[in-house]
Amino acid sequence: MSRISELHGKIVFPGEELAVIEEFIPGEGCYVDGARIYAARLGRVVIDFATRRINVAPLREKLRVPRKGAAVHGYVQLIPREDLALITIVADNRLKSYNGSFTGILHVSQVAVGRVNSIYDAVGLGEIVRATVLNNTNPYILSTKHVTDGVILAFCSRCGAPLYRVPGEEGLVCLRCGNRETRKISSYYFLVARKARRK
Repeated sequence: MSRISELHGKIVFPGEELAVIEEFIPGEGCYVDGARIYAARLGRVVIDFATRRINVAPLREKLRVPRKGAAVHGYVQLIPREDLALITIVADNRLKSYNGSFTGILHVSQVAVGRVNSIYDAVGLGEIVRATVLNNTNPYILSTKHVTDGVILAFCSRCGAPLYRVPGEEGLVCLRCGNRETRKISSYYFLVARKARRK
């Protein structure tokens, strides 16, 4: 009986053995094979000791993973080649965290509608990116072609300070050292400056 008491509240997978039919009556989310009761779905075991019924209730916690067509946020983990960046995806378009982190691949051909020669013209290491997912499996293929997609927070390659977007000007500027850099900028870019220091 102690094993059954420990089973109450446990998360089980489909096909996992729960009890024998001499002990309990199979309820919702269970099936019988021979004389044994098994879980029919992923869920939490609920035992009614008064009626001797065992159930598997579906999990209320929703599994959150990136989906095809969704906008996601992540940071640039690695740039292994001049035409490729690896993005660690951490949140959805509303900045709600996923269940874990996922790998995204941004190829230079998916950066913008026009031609981009190098991935370094689009993103930098450690920068925060908003992108659209093109497939349903990990690693996820990403695109930043949409106007809302692209870098939303970038850093100066010279001094490491945040880069600012200046309305009416191309690219980004560092207010600390005056350096100007090119990125594929999202329309949601975080830092906007009214004026920029000229080099």
